[in-house]
Amino acid sequence: MDWIVIVDDDDENLIRTADILKREKMRVTKLFSGQGLLDYVEGMSPLPDLILLDIIMPEMNGIDTFKALRGRGGGSAKIPVIFITGNEDLAFEKEGLALGAEDYIRKPYYPEILKLRVKRALERTRLRNNLQKEVEEKTKEINRFSLHLVQTLAEAIDAKDTYTNGHSGRVATYSKELAKKLGYDEQGQDEVYIMGLLHDVGKIGVPDWIINKPERLTDEEYAEIKKHPDVGNRILKKVQEIPKLALGARWHHERIDGRGYPDGLRGNMIPEEARIIAVADAYDAMTSNRSYRKALPQEVVKAELEKGKGSQFDEKIADIMIRMIDEDKDYVMREGEAEHSGLRDRSAEETAIHMDAQPILPLMLTELGQLDTELGLFLCGDVEDYLHALSVFAGSISVKSAKLEDAFVKKDISAYTTLVHSLKSASRTVGATEISDLARQLETAGKNGDLETIQKDTPRLLSLYRDLEAPLRDILSLD
Repeated sequence: MDWIVIVDDDDENLIRTADILKREKMRVTKLFSGQGLLDYVEGMSPLPDLILLDIIMPEMNGIDTFKALRGRGGGSAKIPVIFITGNEDLAFEKEGLALGAEDYIRKPYYPEILKLRVKRALERTRLRNNLQKEVEEKTKEINRFSLHLVQTLAEAIDAKDTYTNGHSGRVATYSKELAKKLGYDEQGQDEVYIMGLLHDVGKIGVPDWIINKPERLTDEEYAEIKKHPDVGNRILKKVQEIPKLALGARWHHERIDGRGYPDGLRGNMIPEEARIIAVADAYDAMTSNRSYRKALPQEVVKAELEKGKGSQFDEKIADIMIRMIDEDKDYVMREGEAEHSGLRDRSAEETAIHMDAQPILPLMLTELGQLDTELGLFLCGDVEDYLHALSVFAGSISVKSAKLEDAFVKKDISAYTTLVHSLKSASRTVGATEISDLARQLETAGKNGDLETIQKDTPRLLSLYRDLEAPLRDILSLD
């Protein structure tokens, strides 16, 4: 059912407009002022589908209300608005449309004209939303396909070497964990992960017999091996959509002391992503079985990293890797064991989920006694919309509770009733049923002028509402 909010200080016009739209099976909410609209939609999710906004109103006119609504950002700034007015001044119409209003209707209007324009605005909005969803779904498909393609390519490169099967996947996993501990955000971690998967892509140009030779390489053969960073760089720099993709392939064999290859870069001249992959690559080389030796013991690996700090490896990154070794009591972070413990699968799946922007409902949220998360998921439709609704709800608690308390103290029953009405809808949407039920009772009390009930129950409502802010902000990682 389409949901329309009508804002008009003229009671007669408000009732007439609402009756016309209700006959079209639309849900209608009537508000009397611009400030009432701003209070009503604050912290609300889902939001109305369309707003009919009168221009000539006392205190805050429709144009100023529209600007304030758009200035807030977020979902409420995107609600389509049709201006309604009896004013013949074309300047108002020009300004409203220039600001981004959907349409402009002059009063008095014929019911059929009103219905057609409202339906047309709703259809345009649905088309825009559907197109956006299609683009998002297609983007997810492309991202997932791209990741699988990269993983397959990495496995094909690893397959050239009999003794390093799975090497690129492990390096990517260790690199991602290092990036996470360095403070990279999810996107940054995923970029490092994909760089790690493709760091050895240049080996596609190295003959198999050299890669698999069990004896010591000759100088000429070693020179061939040393070409793979440059070959990898030439391949990956063509992927213009991910400009940094080639960094790991080109510079993962550089050293902090400048004695690496292919460019002899020193210290921070080496991109940090490449320094991360260099440590992860060295760790996997030491903890994997090779043709000439078995995987090295943990204490030997740790000693080699200590010895290479500041010369071969970035000191800060090496220290993080050493701490990871210390935490790995059962030595599962290595060839064979890494796959057994699920490290690689978890890392790959996390990256796929991030690329898909597919959120997961946090366990702590389901254990929060104040929320009926099943109801919230049902009303919002899916996890993504529910988490968005919760973020909007939590982000508005401080401001909205202050406004509610102010209206309560000043005995401004009109503003108070609007605010508890909005809180009733918003809290029910996220599954905060106790708050919603109490807000509904207080809305009825406000409409009936029942000051005794308002005086008695408002402090409890404010307490319940404010008590949700801290846990929700913590769980949802809101600033």
